[in-house]
Amino acid sequence: MDQLNPQTMLIVVGGIFLLLVFFLVRGVLRRKPKKSRSRKKQRTTKRTSSRRSPPKGSRPTRPLADEMLDMAERAHVKPARSADREVGRVVKVSPGAAIPLAWGTVEQGIERAAERVGAEPDELDSTVDMLRYLEAESNLSHDHARLFHIMRQLRNRAAHGELSKDEVDVAGAQMYGKLARSLTDLLNKLR
Repeated sequence: MDQLNPQTMLIVVGGIFLLLVFFLVRGVLRRKPKKSRSRKKQRTTKRTSSRRSPPKGSRPTRPLADEMLDMAERAHVKPARSADREVGRVVKVSPGAAIPLAWGTVEQGIERAAERVGAEPDELDSTVDMLRYLEAESNLSHDHARLFHIMRQLRNRAAHGELSKDEVDVAGAQMYGKLARSLTDLLNKLR
């Protein structure tokens, strides 16, 4: 150490100082900030949402399969014996992903039925418009249309990741697939 000149010593000490500062800053940045009381008060107050669906915490805990079966009974729709083969395979891996997949065939059926009944292809922009048209211009009952709308909303929630794993299980997704198949058959009969 006797042979190091003052300039080299200054560089070594400066480097050690920078390393210490770096580790201290890194430790401070890794710590989670303490929650302030004002933030806690904000969270306890109810937030009003402009979304149409209820907040996630207030959704019913009833199994989806039972709800779907009840809706089908009210609309006098008997679920098919099984879902589409592809939907059946996806249900086992990811129930939430099976719902938009099953809805795809229903949506195609809605488009074809609307065209068969007399809608111009460019006249109706959305699935909602097509369903309203079918309800007004064909023999699609109000209960059937309501079931379609509820299933469409469920599909939207699934597609946007708003369904929790607690809400969608394998049985619920299978029931959705069975109903989708039955509703596709119903749409094919519309004139």
